[in-house]
Amino acid sequence: MRIVEPRYKLKSTQPSKKRSKLPLVAGLLVIIVSVSVGLWWFQFRPSGPVLGSQTTVDKQVEEKSTGLAEEEKTVAPEAAKDQTKDVEPTLIIFSDNELKEFYDNKLLPNLKRVENAPTITGNDTADVRIRQIAESRGYRLRSSPSVDLVSVDGQRLQAPAADDWVALRDAAARAGFSISMVSGYRSENDQRGLFTQRLTAAGATVETVASGDADDLVNEVLITTSIPGYSKHHTGYTIDMQCAGYAFESFKDSPCNDWITADNYKVAKEHGFIPSYPPLADKQGPDPEAWEYVWVGTEGLYE
Repeated sequence: MRIVEPRYKLKSTQPSKKRSKLPLVAGLLVIIVSVSVGLWWFQFRPSGPVLGSQTTVDKQVEEKSTGLAEEEKTVAPEAAKDQTKDVEPTLIIFSDNELKEFYDNKLLPNLKRVENAPTITGNDTADVRIRQIAESRGYRLRSSPSVDLVSVDGQRLQAPAADDWVALRDAAARAGFSISMVSGYRSENDQRGLFTQRLTAAGATVETVASGDADDLVNEVLITTSIPGYSKHHTGYTIDMQCAGYAFESFKDSPCNDWITADNYKVAKEHGFIPSYPPLADKQGPDPEAWEYVWVGTEGLYE
């Protein structure tokens, strides 16, 4: 026989279905409200920074960065000045051939180009032969002054060379050396007389030169003496120096030479001069002459 529980007992032991749904509904409402508020904030949030939203740390970082920027603006120019204030220009170190090329390519002011080589002996055949021998040694036709020259120490020079010669001479005196200028500008006539005199003294005649029988004698004279039109002295920028107590031709052996050639001709270059005939350069015309210097100015001599 089945015993049936009373209805009131069944009703009291089972939880009410209506009461169990309340927590779920409440949770859903909370989620819906949160999502709605979030969507509204995303859509209508302010586009710029919110006033008062910057933290104390952010402010300190910004103030520090701004301070550094302002400091750089005021200090950087002074620092740049300090970096360049003590920097001195450096002279370029040249090889002997580079010195030769520097002079040959230098466009000096106040000069006019000589188009036609001047006469030497008056005999065209002899003159052509002499020029051929001279040019095979490296002699080149030189320009002549287009302005009046100035007098200094009994010689004539282009004005810029004269000023720098005086400065070089005085610098030597302060260093304890006495140098003098024994030759400056020479005209074509001066050079013609010098060459022909030495050619005759060597035993050559116009006839033997023209016939080619005196080529060796011509070459011998060209070792120390240029032909007219081919001397660097024609420009007015060239000087021959002598050191006190030494013969003119012995300048190489003098303390004056040691002083002026030291550190790749440093003191000479500082005054705008370089050697006319660097000792190890290729064909230059005459054999190297330690006493002869040419003015080129200081432009191009510094790095």
